[in-house]
Amino acid sequence: MLLEKLLLATINFFTDADYLVWFANFKTFLKYFTLVSGVAFVFVLFKIRGLIKSQVAELAIDISPPEEAIASYDLRWEEIKKHVSSFTEAEWKLAVIEADKFVDDALKTAGFPGETMGERLMLIQPGQLLALQDLWDAHKLRNLLVHDANYQINHRQAILAIEAFERVLRELGALS
Repeated sequence: MLLEKLLLATINFFTDADYLVWFANFKTFLKYFTLVSGVAFVFVLFKIRGLIKSQVAELAIDISPPEEAIASYDLRWEEIKKHVSSFTEAEWKLAVIEADKFVDDALKTAGFPGETMGERLMLIQPGQLLALQDLWDAHKLRNLLVHDANYQINHRQAILAIEAFERVLRELGALS
């Protein structure tokens, strides 16, 4: 008897018109809630996308290469390569010193901060230049040449330094 009354009450609850109206209202609420949630989700995605774009733009400004390679840059680089291809140590030294100055000019043009080449290199963040360690090594060789007139350089050292400078110049877009 009690079980029968419980079963009838349950059946009446689910077949009662009030329950059906409530269920229909709940379905309508869920439809609107889904619509509003979807619109809010899309809005948030666009805001995040805009934020990411602005952050990327700021980073691009910080490490932007020169606008376009100037033909005189290529001519200047060819002259440096002629020096390193010669058979005299003095020409190799000149090539390394000139290449270092060339890269320093390109770094300044690209907007890297610092008063000297050494300061600029210290302020470059990891990831801004792929060949940063090679550039440091080549710059150190240049410093040895400038500060020690008796420093002996071999052809291999000069070629490695020039290759490092060239990688950086290409990365900065200073050479075509």
